[in-house]
Amino acid sequence: MTDQELRRQGGSFLFTLSLAFKSIGVIYGDIGTSPLYVYTGIFTEPPTDSRDVFGSLSLIVWSLTIVVLIKYVFIVLRADDHGEGGTFALYSLLSRHSGLSVRGNMKSDEDLTVINYESVDDSEGPNFIKRSIGVQTALLTVVLAGSSLVMSDGLLTPAISVISAVEGMAVPAPSLTPAIVPISCVILVLLFLLQQFGTGKVGNLFAPIVSLWFISLACIGIWNISQHPDILRAYSPYFAFDYFIRKKDAGFTDLGGVLLAVTGVEALFADLGHFNHTAIRISFPFFVYIPLVLAYSGQAARLVLDPTVISNTFWLTIPSDPAIYWIVFVLAILATIIASQAMISATFSLIYQSMQLDCFPRVKVVHTSEKVEGQIYIPEINYFLMVAIVFVSVASVMIITTTLLTIVIRVVWRLPIIISILFFCFFFTVDASFLGATLLKVVSGGWFTLSVAAFLTIVMSIWRWGTVRVLEHERAQTPDLNRLFKDEKKVMNEKIESNINNASHEIILENNNEIILESGNENILIDTGTHLTRSPGIGLFYSDIGAKIPLSFTQFVKHFPVMSQNVVFINIRTVADPKVGDNDRLRVKKVKNCEGCYQVTARYGYTEQVSQGKEFLIQLVEAIRNIDPTNKNLTHDFNPDNGSIAYVVGQQYLCAKPDTPWWTRILIGLYMVIYLNTRKFYSNWEIPVENTIEVGVKISI
Repeated sequence: MTDQELRRQGGSFLFTLSLAFKSIGVIYGDIGTSPLYVYTGIFTEPPTDSRDVFGSLSLIVWSLTIVVLIKYVFIVLRADDHGEGGTFALYSLLSRHSGLSVRGNMKSDEDLTVINYESVDDSEGPNFIKRSIGVQTALLTVVLAGSSLVMSDGLLTPAISVISAVEGMAVPAPSLTPAIVPISCVILVLLFLLQQFGTGKVGNLFAPIVSLWFISLACIGIWNISQHPDILRAYSPYFAFDYFIRKKDAGFTDLGGVLLAVTGVEALFADLGHFNHTAIRISFPFFVYIPLVLAYSGQAARLVLDPTVISNTFWLTIPSDPAIYWIVFVLAILATIIASQAMISATFSLIYQSMQLDCFPRVKVVHTSEKVEGQIYIPEINYFLMVAIVFVSVASVMIITTTLLTIVIRVVWRLPIIISILFFCFFFTVDASFLGATLLKVVSGGWFTLSVAAFLTIVMSIWRWGTVRVLEHERAQTPDLNRLFKDEKKVMNEKIESNINNASHEIILENNNEIILESGNENILIDTGTHLTRSPGIGLFYSDIGAKIPLSFTQFVKHFPVMSQNVVFINIRTVADPKVGDNDRLRVKKVKNCEGCYQVTARYGYTEQVSQGKEFLIQLVEAIRNIDPTNKNLTHDFNPDNGSIAYVVGQQYLCAKPDTPWWTRILIGLYMVIYLNTRKFYSNWEIPVENTIEVGVKISI
């Protein structure tokens, strides 16, 4: 059993416990540091009525219980897509179980060789998603919006958490107040520089620290509760309802502050690929939920006794002993650094998933673990986040997850529709309440958070729109490899019948008793009838459309009717294992009706760097010789330095037809701006620049 299989099935007990421990240091930093500022976010003035404190605590406890523990940990985490979480994982899950492809609305046979997807049962006919293009479009739009909100949430959350912790030093030493922001900036820069070492190493470093943080929260909470044990009555939901009844509209507005207690919950789901659902189900209930409840209860107890501590609730409820205070201060600084890690890791996961679904421009992805596929590092995104730290609300993301999971319950899990309806009605009411309270703050600054999310949604939508059209056009305009060339036997007969001199041709009787014409210098292309002169060497044409040829080939031979003696159409595929052995690297097939023409799938593990250099060429030649020993042009002593090697890659350019509507012209222009400024797919493949040929393909829409 591979490490990947162990991860998907929960792994061994010790492996799962190890992941559970590491998860404490990666995905709970955000939700774990919320006690630093939640009550300050709820109350703008000292609470004069103790019932308000009881009510706010009741709302916090039941929000943690219903939204995080029940909804996310025990329900949402079940909707993983081969171990990956997040809104894109839900979209991929729904698409696959609806019989749809997530890439360009097409599915090739090659896609099925990468991961063994579950079979789709169509015995009941296509579901409502497959039947309606409108539903498919709406579903993708919702997913893009939800993912954008999570990513934008990962921008300012680090800043808020770190600053809230650093402010603690101003309580005993007010003179240090001017240094709060500079110190916070230095801490954040160091955090982002650590990302290159990988989530696993970061988890090993952070897990002990966050564990100590949660232990300190629990201890401080118990100490504060002991001063007013009556606060435990607030666990009754009666006080939550009483809060709304007494405060009416003001109580609803205060939900925006309560929402701060569950920030980071979407990171918990999006970071699933870094760990597994079993590990999270162990770590949250036992090591996170209980300390948080105790911490909020202790702060509430002190607020009842002394409402003035609301000015800086967390730091003013710490024991006055200097040693304890500064130990907690150091832990708070370290814990808030880790709070940033949760959203950074979630952003990396979402960017990677969106790239796999053609919803985000290409960026470099570095896999930092050979045991856990989801542990990745994206340099460009990391440094963008470091510069552009902004903050948005997570309420909209929660309601989007509820909507998608409602569909998953029916379409994927095939549970009765009444369960979907009940799930949606209950959790939509909860999430919509948080969303409504958050939207009330749009005018006072929330507009910026929504603007960031809207910008990301637009960029991803444009990229998806353009990529889908490129793939559809390429698939529609190129024939299958096995129908590319005319049967050379028929070509010979046609030339004999037309009295063409065939002296240069030799007929060979193969073992399978098929007569194959071995032509000395030409083949004939099916669709154009173009004669192609064969030239020495190897031509490598890269394709992303399965068993069809890339437009770069047809465009190349259209203008330069020359074809190498050995033509290889290559698909690069990533498999769900960390490494691929040399024996499994290449899948080679000979193209019918054309000597020296092959279709190759090059498979790489998710931790491996794609390489198309000298070692790959030697391995490729050997694989071709194994399936086609009659090839006289590839010898055992093949030397890539002496041979004529051409790497041909396509560059697709969208352009508008004369009658194209104006809004489509705008989309084309925006897509091309993004396309021309994104990373080329072959930039890290070790392809010699002097041997690389870029073939521009103009696609009119």
